[in-house]
Amino acid sequence: MEKRFNLSLEAVLLAAALALLSLSMFASSGKLPTEVVITGWLHVEDTQVEDVVLVVEVDDDRCQVAELLGNGRFIITLPVAAKARLVFQKPGHLEKVVLVDTRNAMNTRAAMKANRKVKFDVVLESEIKRTGRRYEGAVGTVSFVNGSGVMKVRHHEKLVAAQPSPVPSDH
Repeated sequence: MEKRFNLSLEAVLLAAALALLSLSMFASSGKLPTEVVITGWLHVEDTQVEDVVLVVEVDDDRCQVAELLGNGRFIITLPVAAKARLVFQKPGHLEKVVLVDTRNAMNTRAAMKANRKVKFDVVLESEIKRTGRRYEGAVGTVSFVNGSGVMKVRHHEKLVAAQPSPVPSDH
């Protein structure tokens, strides 16, 4: 009777091993994701986002559509292996730019579970609070570590004096 118990335990272990093997084969035969979805929240003091402009420049040669919902949530889908410049603009507020590089997003052994979804928030500040100032370049970058696909975020929120607008000459 004890021997029969060992046989059924061996059978269960063998079945489990076969199931894991078939799952890994199924997962490896699946197609790798071809896009990275970026979602987040855009916050403004007056909570009005109707006049916000969200520009998505991909690979320096094309603009792409981004969805901005009435509650400030944004959704952007970028191709894998792309570089994008996300520009957030609202009249009376400082412009913010976020750079995204998806080149290594799927460069991982577990690419099927890789960083297909990225989330972050953007806060637009009133020009009144930062009179005569602007951000120097991008306020942040999102990239992925080569080999692991781990997301890396950096903040660069350096304010500098805004350039005065040129005065037209009377000729």
